[in-house]
Amino acid sequence: MAREQDDLCYLRAVDVVGFGNLDFDVIHGILLGLGRSMKMLDRYLLLKPTTRLVIEWPVLIAVGILGAICTRYRIPLFPYSNIIGFAIFVIGIVIHIRCHLVHQRADQQSEKIEKLLTTGVFSRVRHPMYASLVLIVLGIALASGVLIALIPATIIAILSLLTALKEEEFLIEKFGNEYKGYMKRVPYRFIPKIL
Repeated sequence: MAREQDDLCYLRAVDVVGFGNLDFDVIHGILLGLGRSMKMLDRYLLLKPTTRLVIEWPVLIAVGILGAICTRYRIPLFPYSNIIGFAIFVIGIVIHIRCHLVHQRADQQSEKIEKLLTTGVFSRVRHPMYASLVLIVLGIALASGVLIALIPATIIAILSLLTALKEEEFLIEKFGNEYKGYMKRVPYRFIPKIL
């Protein structure tokens, strides 16, 4: 009976999406694959930050180097884009250093965090470290002047933002009302007065 209800739900979803001609097993396989991919993404997002650093930065640097050697596609407005990229990179580094001054254990997994930090940069936005990482990787990509470097930089930036959202779910679960109160006092996740 449960299998028939599941089948009916999938078939309704298939009809709504417009894939009525596809075989049920194909749709079921696609949905299972998406579910597994989401679980893998969740596991990756919750890796220790230093582990992710070892994976993401070499990719960004390698693509930048390969792009500089192998392509003629440059970011427009040379050398201004390089200067702007370097400035964004420096701003990201300064914010990141200020965050580490307040949160010395930031390189550990979220599960090991014992205390909620609400001072310094964390009193203005809830995830300044992730915001600074986004600025750093996008700054590096712009400073490189290579258009293809924007691809891994954008992927890393999106992963950083997704990590912040995933970590926020964990912090709500771990700290409960204390974190919810912090969310009310500091409504911005990444950029003060904007986002």
